[in-house]
Amino acid sequence: MKKKTFILVFLLLLAVNILFPLTVCAKDFAKEDSLSSKNIAVINADNGFLVYTKNATERISPASATKIMTALLALEHFEGRLQTTVTVPAAATRGLEGSAVLNLKAGEEIAVIDLIHAALIAGMNDAANTLAFAIGGTMADFVRMMNEKAQALGAENTLFVNPTGLDSAAYTTAADLAQIAFHAYENRLFMQIASKRSYQVAATNMHEAVTIYTRNPLLTPQSEYYYSYAEGMCAGYSENDGALVVTAVSYGTYPYICVAAGAPKTSGGTIGAYSDVRSLLAWASYNFAERKILDRSKILCEMPVRAGDGVSHVLVVPDQSVYAFLDVDADLSAITLHEDLYYKKLNAPVEKGEIVGSVMIVLDGDPIGSTSLIAKTSIRRSSLGGFFLFWENVLTSPIFLIAAAAALLFLIWHIIKKSPRFQKKKPINPKKQANNNHKSI
Repeated sequence: MKKKTFILVFLLLLAVNILFPLTVCAKDFAKEDSLSSKNIAVINADNGFLVYTKNATERISPASATKIMTALLALEHFEGRLQTTVTVPAAATRGLEGSAVLNLKAGEEIAVIDLIHAALIAGMNDAANTLAFAIGGTMADFVRMMNEKAQALGAENTLFVNPTGLDSAAYTTAADLAQIAFHAYENRLFMQIASKRSYQVAATNMHEAVTIYTRNPLLTPQSEYYYSYAEGMCAGYSENDGALVVTAVSYGTYPYICVAAGAPKTSGGTIGAYSDVRSLLAWASYNFAERKILDRSKILCEMPVRAGDGVSHVLVVPDQSVYAFLDVDADLSAITLHEDLYYKKLNAPVEKGEIVGSVMIVLDGDPIGSTSLIAKTSIRRSSLGGFFLFWENVLTSPIFLIAAAAALLFLIWHIIKKSPRFQKKKPINPKKQANNNHKSI
């Protein structure tokens, strides 16, 4: 197989493994008409597969979920030194009137761990701003870091403009928030903090110790929206954008995260986003499983082998068993295999496990997995077959063919040169010609 072709096939298989499961695993939610949220994404927090989406690529405001990114960057930047004390700049406290704040003062000295708790648990905006200045030096540099991180996590349709989410110019999508939340879920300390109901911020040089409480109704036992299985991450509501809820559960076989946005308050004051996440997370926990779609022992085909020692073919099998994350009702009998063999035939010797092709697994027209194809056994080269194969390779090699062509051209040129028809006549001497004419007279 040509090198360029092999690279193209490898990139195709890589793209299949990364992208297609996100599409094929999406499934209809039977009670979709009951959902109040306009934009939804449910992601498996173990493998990153989206199992349900609704207007998930439509732009929405990141609102309070912005602080998920702020806290992530803070945890990464101050890893191993979260007790570091930073000084609150005056700029961190400006323009926050009417929003949730810790009432920080310019010049106040406070531990990073306390700021992260305040931002995640109670959504306090001055805490988020202070973290931004401590990490980025300037607000502009921190915002740049936020957007670079979003791009790195695959949230390509997201733009942050500050660490708080208070600006309407920022945007994201439910699918992008699901990717960011998926990454946050992998950070155990983040989830521990985001799931707390309360926390005591230590005394500073300007304030006594204070206890803060979660603003997430899913975590509050006294709330009508309380959900005992909920883990973090954030919840908020605005009159313009409706509710935005991001939460996780881990009581089933797999953990899941649900992003629900755009649910308005009903005439009775109820916010449907909270019942949406409960219904969707319960549904996802019992409707999907990892299923084997191709066994490594399955013989897919055989390939002819030249110069084999008593063997003319080799069996071809998958390099490994392939699994896919599918809904439990998926009909695996509808799976089709699309094989791509890199060679028409093999020349002995053949090594066991030698890669000879690839296979793509398709269900209902969508690729759901792929793997390499390998030779099942080794095949030695026979002495006689090897002799003929050697000379065949010699006689068909580019060097030999070029040399043979050159020799043939030389031979043709030599024959043409010696041919009487193409011999040049010798020039006639004028004096000798005159004498011959005189004698003839």
